[in-house]
Amino acid sequence: MSPKTGNENTLLKYWECLDIAWINVRRRKLRNGLTILGIVIAITTIFALISIGNGLDQGIRKEFEQIGTNRIYVTSTGSSITSLQGGLTDDDVEALEGMNEFLWVTPYLTESVTIEYNNKKKVVTAWATTTDNLEARWADINFKVEEGRVFVEDEKYVTILGHKTATEMFDREIHLNENIAINEKRFQVVGIFEEIGNPEDDNVVELPIEIAQEMFGKENQVSIIELVVKNGVDIEEAAKKTTRILERKRGDDLFEVVTPDQLLQQFSTILLIINVILGAIASISLVVGGIGIMNSTYTSVLERRKEIGIMKAIGAENKYILFLFLAEAGMLGFVGGVIGIACGFAVAKTTQYAAEAAGFKMLLITLDPKITAFSMMFAIVFGILAGALPARDAMKKQVVD
Repeated sequence: MSPKTGNENTLLKYWECLDIAWINVRRRKLRNGLTILGIVIAITTIFALISIGNGLDQGIRKEFEQIGTNRIYVTSTGSSITSLQGGLTDDDVEALEGMNEFLWVTPYLTESVTIEYNNKKKVVTAWATTTDNLEARWADINFKVEEGRVFVEDEKYVTILGHKTATEMFDREIHLNENIAINEKRFQVVGIFEEIGNPEDDNVVELPIEIAQEMFGKENQVSIIELVVKNGVDIEEAAKKTTRILERKRGDDLFEVVTPDQLLQQFSTILLIINVILGAIASISLVVGGIGIMNSTYTSVLERRKEIGIMKAIGAENKYILFLFLAEAGMLGFVGGVIGIACGFAVAKTTQYAAEAAGFKMLLITLDPKITAFSMMFAIVFGILAGALPARDAMKKQVVD
């Protein structure tokens, strides 16, 4: 049998150190269990927050895919898709209808209204839109009518209800062809939307825009204009042309032309800020976990001075002593990471189910391999770094000590 080379002998010694480290970790179960608990809390917090943020990002992107990337939105300055004010007019709609770049130019008007049914009143958001070719305008978006139909041209006192408006808002469900009062005017229910999963969309009423402008005292006004770009048309160029035409038509720039990419960037920026804030909060638990590992390793070094001295007396080099204690700290981080990832995923999934139960279905939690690998490596490296100072202290101890 050939003698071992220097490299093989070194690897064997490192392997023996790993074996000793694992024995020591298992031997001190109670203390190491409490130390690991700090890492578990830290990794659980980080993994859950990252997963929730990633799940919300995926849900928003999926929602945009359903809405379509071929749409441009025009709002008045200072307004947004979720908070709309007046400022746009039917004249703006007519100006945009003259552009060849768009398949559909669809105006919307929104306002809070009071609906009455079965002698009970509720305040909801009303969205009003044109009745002209509405089925074709909504053909490729997620506004699907589950029961009944959409408006037909020139209809006035008819309404389409959001899923929760029809099924959950009142003590008794509202059915097709029944009448409800909207701002004390009688409307017939001709359709009910299928559930979207977003409470803001499921608790609405849809009205024809002509009667809505009359009811709200906003003749000739619209809140938002949706532009569907034709196939082959560059959406950014179409947006620039839209801006030029409206500026020339209106004589001002008190409006905003927004593309899907811009909306997505805005949402992504908001999510990034939220994740940074939550990450800063989670870092507190990291500090606690790191102090736990450092304290446990320092205690272990003090308790095992005799063991360290014997190892050095029989020829153990400083690097092996250092590696031994770093390996123990890394193992604590590894075990804490595994448990923390499992707990973090459970917390994130529970959050998703709770959100769905509350009617919010845009949170899509999955076990992302990248997030899992990052969390696992983070736990191990963090454990090693937390144990670095005690390991260095152990390495420097003299045999006589």
